[in-house]
Amino acid sequence: MAKKKRATFKPRITKRINNLSRAINKINPDFKNRVSAVELTIGDIRPGINDVKYIKNGVEVKVRYDQIANLGQAEQSSLLGKLSEDRFELRQERAIAQLQEKGQISSQFKRSLINDNPELLSSIAEFEDQIAGSQKEGIADIFSGIDIISGEDFLGETDSFFQGPDGTPELFDFYRPGEAGGFSDLNTFTWNAYQALKGI
Repeated sequence: MAKKKRATFKPRITKRINNLSRAINKINPDFKNRVSAVELTIGDIRPGINDVKYIKNGVEVKVRYDQIANLGQAEQSSLLGKLSEDRFELRQERAIAQLQEKGQISSQFKRSLINDNPELLSSIAEFEDQIAGSQKEGIADIFSGIDIISGEDFLGETDSFFQGPDGTPELFDFYRPGEAGGFSDLNTFTWNAYQALKGI
């Protein structure tokens, strides 16, 4: 069984999302819709109060937010890709955490997804269609019993699940939105929501 992440650091997640957004907003707007000819390997992003640290091609770099726009195009473009990826993952975790805490996902949070993560907004809409008419308290109770599965744990667990015995009908239920309580896309949010609703 993959190691599961308990939903105990939500204030930190929200702060990290905000700091990632802060860094993303400092990327030169001219580079946001371009694919850089030179891709750099960016990883281990750690956004702070005044700066962001990350590993670039194996070397740690620290850049103040107000200096990000001065980086080269290749670095800004590569950094944007990793910042956006990390924020998307954390937003999915935050959506599940809101269900655990409140039994619903706030309108404010959903508005924050319109421009940057419409795919997550679509997954949330599918989920809300499934639970239409349910009480918030009941939803919170269902989700409070799960541990959030994300990152490498998510990849490992979903790979194992979908590699189950041939001919197992339940394996296909996930991709039957509106019919079997499934979803159109597989991502951290939909996988955790599917498990909670199915009692897996």
